[in-house]
Amino acid sequence: MAKREMVLRSTLAVTFIIILSKAFGFARDMVTTAYFGLSFENDAYVSAYSLFYLPVLLFNSCISATLIPMYTQEREQHSLAHSNRFASNAIDLFAAASLAVTVIMFALARPLTHLVYAGFEPAKLDCTVGLFRIMLLGLVFNVTSISVASLLNAAEKFIAAQLTGFPLSACVIVASAVFSRQYGIQAVAWGVFAANVLQLLILLPFMRGWFSYSFVFDFADKRFHRLIALALPAMLSMGVSELNHMIDHALASGLAEGTLSSMTSAYRLVTFLQGVLVVPLTTIMFSKMSRRVAEHDERGALDMLLSSLLQLSVVVLPVVVIGVVLRNDVIQFAYMRGRFTMDDVFRTAGVLAFYLIGIPAFGMRDFLSRMFHALQDTKTPFRVSCVVVATNIVLNLILRAFMGANGLALATSIAGYVGTATLLVLLKRRFGHIGFRCVLKELVKISIATAVCAGVCIVMDTFAPKAHGMLMVFVRLAVCAGVSLISYAVISSVLKVDPFKQAVRNLRRRG
Repeated sequence: MAKREMVLRSTLAVTFIIILSKAFGFARDMVTTAYFGLSFENDAYVSAYSLFYLPVLLFNSCISATLIPMYTQEREQHSLAHSNRFASNAIDLFAAASLAVTVIMFALARPLTHLVYAGFEPAKLDCTVGLFRIMLLGLVFNVTSISVASLLNAAEKFIAAQLTGFPLSACVIVASAVFSRQYGIQAVAWGVFAANVLQLLILLPFMRGWFSYSFVFDFADKRFHRLIALALPAMLSMGVSELNHMIDHALASGLAEGTLSSMTSAYRLVTFLQGVLVVPLTTIMFSKMSRRVAEHDERGALDMLLSSLLQLSVVVLPVVVIGVVLRNDVIQFAYMRGRFTMDDVFRTAGVLAFYLIGIPAFGMRDFLSRMFHALQDTKTPFRVSCVVVATNIVLNLILRAFMGANGLALATSIAGYVGTATLLVLLKRRFGHIGFRCVLKELVKISIATAVCAGVCIVMDTFAPKAHGMLMVFVRLAVCAGVSLISYAVISSVLKVDPFKQAVRNLRRRG
């Protein structure tokens, strides 16, 4: 029970930091949207950042999925000095690799941009290339901060590792509000560069006292060879959500102007929800599952996984249905200011709804992938990721013709469920009996409570007066969502949903 309370305490603390970071991120999005709207400059910025984020994503997938379990194993089986030397070598070699990627992508920026965004007109293409090159200058700082944050998570210093989101928001807000009038959208790209530098500087003080860095550049280290062997397939398996988003962007580049910005605005809300509801638990449980595996307790890690899937479901499902029902109000509250019109609200809300229905699958897939990574098996998630990407491409091509941007979002969500189901089957094949019947029983209860929540939310949305202005929209959202969540809590209590009861019990004990 004490361990459960520690996990809850850590999860709540990390959630609080992420909520602050995401709220700051929303302020950033509001500022950039107010200054640039759904203009071609904003499309260029969004596209350039997506290109820049691709190597960031791949390095993040590679490093976080492998460095955490391997460093945990080193600390369990060897001395602290031995494990710190391994970590220092990994930091230096990944930094060198990111420098090489920077040089290559800088030189090939134009053909890469044209390949991904073939539908861009020359002016938009030129703008995107320029912004992309500016952002690339910060890649080495970003990658080094990923290595440092992974080590902090492995050492269970979870809060410090979550601080990296604040510099990006601060720098982009300052760039948009102070410098964009004179330097235009390029000021925002330089803000992204400055944020990458600050991300690393913020983390370094938290390494003092427990980690001793030494410059090591040893390609012959067999442990690093093992890390790379695990990392290559992990790059795709952990980054499949963002890769699917990139595919959506590529196929959306030929649609009406502003489509990319509307998809990005909707996806930011989805990543906000994932960051608040999914990331805290996955971050903490990945480190703990890795520790269980290092202690040769794979069944213990599996029990942690199943418990986490239920905790995830009991939190995520009601939020998803409320978000789908109140999608117009959500977009109106988040973005309707400046050059963002009511037409933009309706267009973005449709995309949001189809992305939202995939959040349970995205969260479960991340948990299942991390379970395999904790077992130091990255090939299985890699193979599943290939299936997910292929499914997404096929569905994109079909649904884009009938539903436009909404179809692209729906394809991503369906592909997410395909990946989750496949990983569950493969996990059962590996462990034999995994006790999923008990999980399924609780999922049925959670689904019933969620259905009641959805019904109440639809009734509230139908009869509540339509609102105008940020304050009144917020009040409408709060009332409709609040009543719906109360109904969900009541039904969950009546049905005796186990993870709901545990959460209430732990909160009462803390109170």
